[in-house]
Amino acid sequence: MSLNNVIYKVFLLIKSLFVYIINKIRYKDRISITLINSIKGKLKIELEDKAILKIGDFIMTAGPCYIKCTKNSKCIIGDRVFFNHNVSLTCLDEITIGDFCNIANNVVVVDHNHKYNNTGVIEGYELSPIHIGNRVWIGANVTILKGVTIGEGAIISAGAVVNKDVPPYEIWGGVPARKIKSLRMEDDV
Repeated sequence: MSLNNVIYKVFLLIKSLFVYIINKIRYKDRISITLINSIKGKLKIELEDKAILKIGDFIMTAGPCYIKCTKNSKCIIGDRVFFNHNVSLTCLDEITIGDFCNIANNVVVVDHNHKYNNTGVIEGYELSPIHIGNRVWIGANVTILKGVTIGEGAIISAGAVVNKDVPPYEIWGGVPARKIKSLRMEDDV
């Protein structure tokens, strides 16, 4: 390993410790994050009153990555989750992401919609939790909307807009997202 690689790894370690300390001081027991992570870009975390964020072992970010949890919301991110650059999670209710997920660049996850009527947008939000299973791969430029559950081992292709549940071990894509193919043979299910 070259000296530059060693220096870079030490820098990442120091940055990980800095992110841990700053967020623990700022949010105390409302955030759970491990000391050692791989945070290569900016990781912006914003927790409003009574919001909770739990991050499993070893989050990896290529950055920037934005996580915002509003009042009384809960966001849980599993172990060894990778976020490429420009990932945005906005949680007004609940977002859970399982272990070993890979989330590509420019992905947006929002568990709410603005309320509206026949005169346009009105005050308030419609909320519904989002649950993403273990070992899910979400492609670049995907938007995941409120109330969606994505099953274990599913793949969401680039550019998809997911507005309904995705069963485990299926590939979905398109706008709105629909099943492209199953990853398992019928006999294996």
